[in-house]
Amino acid sequence: MSGRHFDSTEQAELRAKIDEAKRRLPLPELMANQGLRENAKKSAHCPFPGHEDKHKSFSIFKGNDGFWHWKCHAGCGEGDEIAFLVKHFGISRREAIKRYLDMAGFPARVPPKSHEYPKPRESREFPGSHESPKSPEYAVSPVSKGQRLEKALKALAARNACTESDSARKRLWKFVRDLKAVEKGIGRKLTNSELMLAFNEWHRLSQQFLDPAKPHSDYFAAFLAQLGKVRVPTGESDTINKALENVSMLASSERPAIPDYTNAPESSRRVAALHREMWRLTGGNTYFLSCRDAAKAVPGLSHQAACDINRALERLGVIMIVRVGDLRPNGKASQFRYLLSQSENGRG
Repeated sequence: MSGRHFDSTEQAELRAKIDEAKRRLPLPELMANQGLRENAKKSAHCPFPGHEDKHKSFSIFKGNDGFWHWKCHAGCGEGDEIAFLVKHFGISRREAIKRYLDMAGFPARVPPKSHEYPKPRESREFPGSHESPKSPEYAVSPVSKGQRLEKALKALAARNACTESDSARKRLWKFVRDLKAVEKGIGRKLTNSELMLAFNEWHRLSQQFLDPAKPHSDYFAAFLAQLGKVRVPTGESDTINKALENVSMLASSERPAIPDYTNAPESSRRVAALHREMWRLTGGNTYFLSCRDAAKAVPGLSHQAACDINRALERLGVIMIVRVGDLRPNGKASQFRYLLSQSENGRG
């Protein structure tokens, strides 16, 4: 095999990985992961350091190739996800490719020495590539044992690493929520060695933005403490939003009939419908739901009223409260199990 053919094959493999990464982690989600969700719009202030943008010069959009692009109309530049990382972190294209693939859950592979990277394939080579990919919970999907899990944990660490000072608390909380989602995906708790591996990678990547007065042990203690506080792993908030959307589209006749409560008010039936949707979307498993989110099923309902409805639904045999949460508006979610079957509620 000639060297030229080998280089061509390697370039093709890298190009395919980048294309797949763009579907897994598109620009809007990449920016959101870096704390720039408000800038990931058609018209927004430029997020790059040194540009005091007063006129919303920045925009993101889908190009004719089916992938996302960004552009600062005031002159900061333009490009794709990799070009964004180059500008955002002030790193080389080579490092940006490696970091982007890591964030998207790919095993790291060093790109060619050239500072140029392959352009994405035309969208016709990937049917459906014009569609918005799934939310980037890619790294928290079920993974197998061994090296694959290790790589996924390191990818999560990279994804949640601090990128600015005074962000450790927020980034660490997101990190432990992601790790809880991993545990849910693999059906077991991560071992102490796996947690240590993940944390050490996060600490290494975050080092320059951490408080130099705090030792590694202090951050590790905070990490372990927050693991015990997670009630809603990453991804479940998306489930809640989907369940609320489904409930909002139901006709009155499609909402659950509450046993032995013929004239149940619509507010109770709407909250019951939300529990049913959560049950459906989580595959019939237990699920977490806060009073604040339950209240969203009924326009104008207070979180306290939603809490009272939950208690009533438990008494009426619609749900079981597996674990009681916090009654405060922003308190911990309670864990529930939905008890009525689909056949009893008219949904197949």
